[in-house]
Amino acid sequence: MNTLEQDALEVLRLVRSYKNLFAPINKIPHDVLSLLPGYYDEDRIGQNLITLTHVCRGWRGIFTSRSSLWTRLDFTNVDKTRAYIERSRSSPLEIHLRDDKNPSYFDDAFSLVIPHLRRLKSLAIYVDVPPGLLKHFFCQTPLLEELDISFLHSHSSALDRTLFDGDLSSLRKLTLTGAITITHLPWNNMKNLQVLNLVSWSPVHSITQLLDFFESAPLLHTIELDDSIPDSSDAPPQRIVPLPHLRALTINSIPPHSTLLNHLCVPTGASLVLVFWFGDEEESLLPDYLSGASGNLKILSNITAINVCFGSEKCVRLSGPSGSLRLLAHRWDGGTDSHTADCRILHSLEPSILSKAQRLAVSEYRHSYQTEGSPIFQCVSSMNNLRVLVLTNCDNLPFILTLDPEENPSKLVLCHNLEELVLHIMRQDQFHLEHLISMVKSRASRGAKLSSITIVGLDELAPGRQVFKLREHVTCVTYMVDDVPPAWDHIPGESGDKNK
Repeated sequence: MNTLEQDALEVLRLVRSYKNLFAPINKIPHDVLSLLPGYYDEDRIGQNLITLTHVCRGWRGIFTSRSSLWTRLDFTNVDKTRAYIERSRSSPLEIHLRDDKNPSYFDDAFSLVIPHLRRLKSLAIYVDVPPGLLKHFFCQTPLLEELDISFLHSHSSALDRTLFDGDLSSLRKLTLTGAITITHLPWNNMKNLQVLNLVSWSPVHSITQLLDFFESAPLLHTIELDDSIPDSSDAPPQRIVPLPHLRALTINSIPPHSTLLNHLCVPTGASLVLVFWFGDEEESLLPDYLSGASGNLKILSNITAINVCFGSEKCVRLSGPSGSLRLLAHRWDGGTDSHTADCRILHSLEPSILSKAQRLAVSEYRHSYQTEGSPIFQCVSSMNNLRVLVLTNCDNLPFILTLDPEENPSKLVLCHNLEELVLHIMRQDQFHLEHLISMVKSRASRGAKLSSITIVGLDELAPGRQVFKLREHVTCVTYMVDDVPPAWDHIPGESGDKNK
């Protein structure tokens, strides 16, 4: 090709480039356009980013010039790794190492990044058998904010104290999965750690280890422990570790949660989620701390909402301005029958807790109404301040009859301040219209008229016309044919729900 032909081709390229400039999409500011890759799925962002650079010369210049877009390294290809390192310039790097069938962690692709490890921002390692991989990370990494190490093999692995030159002062989030001990981490350099996730197959961490860790990380606000605590404490009973910045603590473990909670001062405003298992031998599904017996738990001082779920997962959630306590109980195979388990949950909600609640949501309650010994009656009769009752996919007749002063054992108007009743109906036999009309009529005649009843979920076969008979005794009746949402989403108390 002679010079004239080359010049002609270059002119044609320029003409196409200028023509592209007039396309409507190119009127978007470059800074805004460069945000597009952030909306891709994490697993496909690499390939989609390359695709964007092939759209046109202008887009190629825009995306290749944004160094922050080229920082995620997965080492699946040598040429790709080299291009990413060059285009990332001095931006902090994100490294993801996975144990595939053809590992490439020690090939030429990984060797390209070793001289640049000082600008490491996040490191995620997911491997089956831990190779001699961590030896490359003994250098200082002053920008490191996230560390996620998952050793999927059952062999125990200890982390060397000299990892990252023994300095993790910049770390914000730490996730350790598998049989990994935290004994050798540099305790004194966790001053900026905010999020901790520990996932083990067995309790490899002693209580003292965990308490030492918490003390070394005073800014912790989110903690999740999955099978990481033993069934006994090796710490002196008088040792209490404050967690002043704690927002959420989740413990998923078979041993008693009090093993650790007895040593933690959980502050007002925190959200506490506890997952446990139960069987025939347990006298109560709810641990002793539900009654506020532990002086370290300050989140139960003002309960305004209660949510109880009686499905395969037995769930209790207490919420209020002072925080949220959520308990999820799983039954062992062949354990306590469902009715007995449900009664234990209701009896564990003591009157001192029930009397403060203004909102109650119940889902998947399945048992028929009983008069004198009804756990529903005992529960509702203690809720003097109840304003809203939400029933989802329940045998709701026990609740309706309890609220009816002509039907309940006390012959009194219970929950006199009740204003709103919401029924999410999934089956026709859950809809007891005659009893519902009788209940609202009886309450209205005694000065306890309901402001609102919402019925959601009945199909077109439901007696829609009869529903409107309720309007004679209720200020507002709403009847909707819609999907049935879980009652759990209607209870405030955790982040994301507080404004509902």
